[in-house]
Amino acid sequence: MKFSVKQASLLLIVFLASNKIVYSQGGGLADTTKLEKKISILNGKVFFDFPTGAINSPRVADIMAADPNVNKETRVIVDNGSIRLVFFAQELYVFGNNLFGEISKENEQEYDFQRKILSENDSVQAILSTPTRFDSTAAAILVNSLLVRSPDNTVSRIDVYINPDGWALRGEYARLTENVFKTMTKGNRRINFNAKEETYTIFGTSSKFIFKLPKNYFVTVDEKYDFGVFKINKFRNSLTDTTYTSLVVYTGHHPTYFHKEYGYTEDKATKLKGLFLQAPVDWLYFKDDAQHFYLKEQFVPSDTIETGLILHVAMLSNKKEVVEELAKIVEAIKVVK
Repeated sequence: MKFSVKQASLLLIVFLASNKIVYSQGGGLADTTKLEKKISILNGKVFFDFPTGAINSPRVADIMAADPNVNKETRVIVDNGSIRLVFFAQELYVFGNNLFGEISKENEQEYDFQRKILSENDSVQAILSTPTRFDSTAAAILVNSLLVRSPDNTVSRIDVYINPDGWALRGEYARLTENVFKTMTKGNRRINFNAKEETYTIFGTSSKFIFKLPKNYFVTVDEKYDFGVFKINKFRNSLTDTTYTSLVVYTGHHPTYFHKEYGYTEDKATKLKGLFLQAPVDWLYFKDDAQHFYLKEQFVPSDTIETGLILHVAMLSNKKEVVEELAKIVEAIKVVK
C-alpha cells in the first residue's frame, strides 16, 4: 500500500491527463449515485457497477511512450460538475497469501487507514482501506483504496481520488465508492503460472520471439508507432516481498541505456561474456552492493530480423542472484520466422 515518489508522479498523470471531460447537470452527489454501469477492471479480472456517467478512460501516454496495457491498469472517471472522481486500478503482480494480515501490519501515518474485509466469498477477497487523514492541498485526494485477491490468488488494487473541488464531500464520496466496491463480481481472466513457452510477434516484422519462462514468470507487451517492448517479470510471494525482477527486450531503432537513467556511467561497468540468440554478447554489468542495484544490459544490432533494428536487452534487480536467473532466460530466447 505504500505510495512512492514514482507513484505520486503517476498519480498526477492518472488524475490530470484526462480525455474530454463530460460534465453532468446539477452538481449534487445524488446525481451520480445510480450504480447501473458495469465496467471491466484489468481486462476482465473483476467487474464493478459504477455510476451511470462513469467512463473507462485509459491514460493518454506521452508520444514517446507505449500506451497503457489493459492487463496492468484501468482508469474510470466520474465527473459531476467541477468535481472529478477517479478510480485507478493496478495489477500488483503479487500473490495474496494472508492478505489482510500483511496489510494490517503496515503503518502509514500519512493516511492512518481504517481497514476492513469488505467481502470474502466466491473465491474472491476484498479489503477496504479508508484514510482518516487527508491532504486538502493535493491535486488528487485519496478517499478509498481496495485490495482484491482474485481466484488465482493474485492481488490488484483500486485507488480512488477526488479533486480539491470535491473536498467538502469527501465523506460522501468515500461512501459512494464503498458502495461501488460492494458490487464486485469476479471476472474470468486467469493467469498461467506454470513453466511454459510463449511466442510473440516482433513489432513491425514477420519474426517472432520464443520465450522459455520458469514458474511464476509472465510476459507483457507494450507497443507504440515504431517500437515494441517485451517485459518479463515474476510474481512476488507477498506484499512484503521486496524482490524486484525485471527483464526488458526493446525492439526498435532508438534505444536508451538504463544505466544512464539511474545515474551510472559506462566506465563503472564490468564487461561480462554471455550469449543472446545463440551469439556472443559483451554485457555491461553494473553492480552496486550498497544501493542493492544490479543491472546487466546491452544493445544488440539485429539486421537479420529487420534492417537497422536494435534490440536492447536489460536485466535489473535488487538482488544479484535474480539477475543471474534472468540471464538464463535471456540465453534461452529464440527468434523464428
